[in-house]
Amino acid sequence: MKVTKVTYLIMLILAGIPFGSKAQLLEIKTEIDTNRITLGDQIGLHYSVSKEENIVLHLPELKDTLTPGVEIIGDPAIDSSRIKDGKIKVTLDLLITAFDTGIYYIPPQSFVFRDGIYTDTLESRATYLEVFGVPIDTTYTVRDIKGQEEAPVSPWAIAGIVIGSLLILGLAGFLVYYYYMRRKAGGEEMKIISKPSEPAYIVAYRELDRLKAQKLWQQNKVKEYYTRITYIIRWYISRRFGIPALEETSDEILANFRKLKVDNVNMENLESLLILADLVKFAKGNPDPDENIVHLDNAYDFVKSTKDDAGNQNGNMKSAKSPGSDTLNKKEED
Repeated sequence: MKVTKVTYLIMLILAGIPFGSKAQLLEIKTEIDTNRITLGDQIGLHYSVSKEENIVLHLPELKDTLTPGVEIIGDPAIDSSRIKDGKIKVTLDLLITAFDTGIYYIPPQSFVFRDGIYTDTLESRATYLEVFGVPIDTTYTVRDIKGQEEAPVSPWAIAGIVIGSLLILGLAGFLVYYYYMRRKAGGEEMKIISKPSEPAYIVAYRELDRLKAQKLWQQNKVKEYYTRITYIIRWYISRRFGIPALEETSDEILANFRKLKVDNVNMENLESLLILADLVKFAKGNPDPDENIVHLDNAYDFVKSTKDDAGNQNGNMKSAKSPGSDTLNKKEED
């Protein structure tokens, strides 16, 4: 509520009246950051109660308005701590503001306490708040528009930019490396020698035997071993089924092969071989020795079980062999 200057003096006199014998049980202090503010300024109003440890204290219930014209911002902050002589100090901190000029009387707040079966109320000291308006410039001076202020860059924002840049660079490096490895793997020239009238499975058998005799994986040349074995199977598929397997990726080969009437065992063996070979060539996979042997055996079985299916056995279907040459030089795709 607004008060006049005379009322304000009366308040100060009343505020000096002592609390009496109740002060022996409780001691309440009222502090305000400042008694003078400009419209909309926010200040703190603080209540502190010193009490014996056995006294139960009930703080006043405050809502959004402390007194008409003075508003409470947010929730009150309550805390407690132990002080000298074994007493407990309880603090109640408020953030207040006002949006109209004048002098506002801030009434005492009631603190209820209980000591055993004895219950009583002690009030805080009253205070006041004087609110001033914003000074008006009467000179009518024309002022320029205030320039833009740059927001400070936080360490988190800088860290985010650095981490994002590193991720982009890492991804770009991986893509370049992956492309290079694909080109390198695809650029390895393979050579399969066959006679024009030889069936595809005969050539595949011969090349698998030659690969087995070379013992590449036993010499830690695992990547070369799987590159060679998949190339033989790709070449065989291109000659046997007319699928351009040498120009297709593993997924494309499997997708085209599913359209053919091939039993599940051969399909699973082919898929397992192609996937493992890709892992070895591009992800530095390291299969067990047993896996190396099994996949070579599966390659033999694949050729054996598909050589008598419907199709031209003399290699007259869509062939991967260059016309007029007994040597097939082809770059393997992945």
